[in-house]
Amino acid sequence: MRINFVTQWYPPEPAGPAYAPAIGLTQRGHEVNVLTGFPNYPTGRIYDGYSLKPYARERGADGITVHRVPIYPSHDANAVKRMGNYLSFATSASVAGQFLPPADVWLTYSSPATAALPRMLQPPGRRAPHFMIIQDLWPDSVTESGFTGGTAARAIHTTLDAFCKLSYRDASGIGIISRGMRDVLTERGVPDAKIFDTPNWVENRPLPEKPRTRSDLGLPASGRLFLYAGNLGELQALDDLVAAFAGSDAQLVLMGSGVKRESLARMLAERALPNVHLLDPVPAHEVAEYYAACDIVVVSLVDRPLLRVTMPSKVQASLAAGRPIFAHAAGDAAAVVTEADAGRAAAPGTRDAASAVAALAAASDDDLRAMGRRARAYYDAHFSPETGLVRLENALLTITSDKAKR
Repeated sequence: MRINFVTQWYPPEPAGPAYAPAIGLTQRGHEVNVLTGFPNYPTGRIYDGYSLKPYARERGADGITVHRVPIYPSHDANAVKRMGNYLSFATSASVAGQFLPPADVWLTYSSPATAALPRMLQPPGRRAPHFMIIQDLWPDSVTESGFTGGTAARAIHTTLDAFCKLSYRDASGIGIISRGMRDVLTERGVPDAKIFDTPNWVENRPLPEKPRTRSDLGLPASGRLFLYAGNLGELQALDDLVAAFAGSDAQLVLMGSGVKRESLARMLAERALPNVHLLDPVPAHEVAEYYAACDIVVVSLVDRPLLRVTMPSKVQASLAAGRPIFAHAAGDAAAVVTEADAGRAAAPGTRDAASAVAALAAASDDDLRAMGRRARAYYDAHFSPETGLVRLENALLTITSDKAKR
């Protein structure tokens, strides 16, 4: 197939879930043209080696042709600047999209939802079937973010809701990354037959055969070790996570950066929590060393309606590593860990969270190893690149075949 792939985020930005379909489909013999912006995420500044131009074309060694268009570079907390970032890309990509090579199918990485606009504005003769992969549910992810409130938030919600419903009607198929999204979309009027399960996948990154010791890594030398490695943000329910370890013999390591790091450091300094440790972030390629050294990997997410139908990539990465998992979360992320029988799950702020910590801390080494094996088996069956690519490719073939029949 000839595939025109629209995504606002693309390497060299940290955009693994967007790059994975592009490279995977290319390796399976399809011709992929990527329409994206000039890289600026997450700093809000154009990357070194790039400059804003009306248009730039790249042909990489991976065989993918990348078409870059102007964008208002911003990752600001200001709602106006953030919407300027989204709308500038949607506008310039809609113009450039008129000049992309003809396609058999358009594929949109739908985060933000405005990325659907370039395909929606194609003239009748170029309106090939359109497949959207929904990464974030809009308008919920915007209006629940706290950027705006009051009358402005209601107006934005109404406008974005109307746009999203229009984009759903325009799409020939819609991919979802978690099961709970299906119920939300059908409640919003999307026919169930139009929805395909296309969860994000992660590359297999095996743990080191001879990992460094805990002491070498600056980790607690004794006790059951739980590791949370990632963003220390407001949505990670980290205060509740720390509370679940109060009075426990288990060790909790929080490793990363984010807006919550300073408040966590103050809390740990003020309270007697000798079993909770705050470490600096490490490069992504070193995280596997820490996964290998810990006993249980932690996934933590606040319990909100929107986040219950979210699947953090940390879930797939933890399964791929073959480690037992403590899902300090509710909804789909917790359901995967429970279904895989790969650890324990409990909603943040509940007594069950402390009970889950105690149960995992008391588990034998053999039991933990068995959980890890089941985690890896679940990854192979549901979240490996091979499985993910087959799902996506079949969905694209289905909608192009349906159009041919008509």
